Amino acid sequence: MGRFILRRIIQGLIVIFGVTVIVFVVTRMVGDPVKVMLPLESTQEQRAAFEKQLGLDRPIYVQFFDFMGDIARLDFGDSLWQHRPAMEIVFEKLPLTLLLTAVGIGLAFLIAIPLGIVAALRPGGLLDRTTVFVSLLGLSVPQFWLGLLFIVIFAVQLRILPTSGAATPKHIILPALTMALPALARLVMLVRSSMIDELNQQYVKTSFAKGLPFARVVGVHALRNAALPVMTLVGWEVIRALAGYSVVVETVFAWPGIGLTAIQAIQREDLILVQAIVFTAAISVVLINIAMDFLYKVIDPRLKLN
Repeated sequence: MGRFILRRIIQGLIVIFGVTVIVFVVTRMVGDPVKVMLPLESTQEQRAAFEKQLGLDRPIYVQFFDFMGDIARLDFGDSLWQHRPAMEIVFEKLPLTLLLTAVGIGLAFLIAIPLGIVAALRPGGLLDRTTVFVSLLGLSVPQFWLGLLFIVIFAVQLRILPTSGAATPKHIILPALTMALPALARLVMLVRSSMIDELNQQYVKTSFAKGLPFARVVGVHALRNAALPVMTLVGWEVIRALAGYSVVVETVFAWPGIGLTAIQAIQREDLILVQAIVFTAAISVVLINIAMDFLYKVIDPRLKLN
């Protein structure tokens, strides 16, 4: 177990290093923060002084080593846009994105499990065909359009839910539903197919022949064996959300999370804040992957973590 943890940490550090190098190169190849932040009538001397203040006048390799040293201290400097520490902004916005992701993906998971199981009990039946049709429809609808549709129905016409912000618990309902439905469609299809495969296995037929309760055979034995691919997809959905999938939802509903902040930072060419956000997203992805490996072991103790 110790060797596994050490290897996963080393692999995660390599991924984070690669991401930081890519971000460093890209943020210096596109855009000109000096041009964005200074007024149009700024003189050449003012531009040069501002470049020196940001450290952009130094050789690129010097900038890179300084950048890596700052990362080791979690110090990316002050945001060019908000004029305060970039990591402070990230830590302020990240909990809202984590909350939205947890509610949206959690809701999809809780609904997908029973719905997928019920659909798998009678393949080809009315409920199964309806589930497949609705799931395919959910996968076909663009997420931004779904969010706008929810706003028109529940906020504009019915006037029962707010359209934007995060001031009250009501504000999370529409963005969480928008995030949950596409994930729900994918999870239902996977739970259904996995359960159909497990219910056709010989151990399930033997369990029924021995007189074991139906709920125990289906809900414990079959579901546990079908859980690994489902949990893999759940982890993938969480990673997608934290790595950028939530940007669409946060933008449509003006949810003040890290996704919306990333879009605003890119629009303002705030390379310091963009770097901090991408670095945080990379760490989140690595940690989720490690957590999922341990969860596999909890679900199926027979697995060996090599």
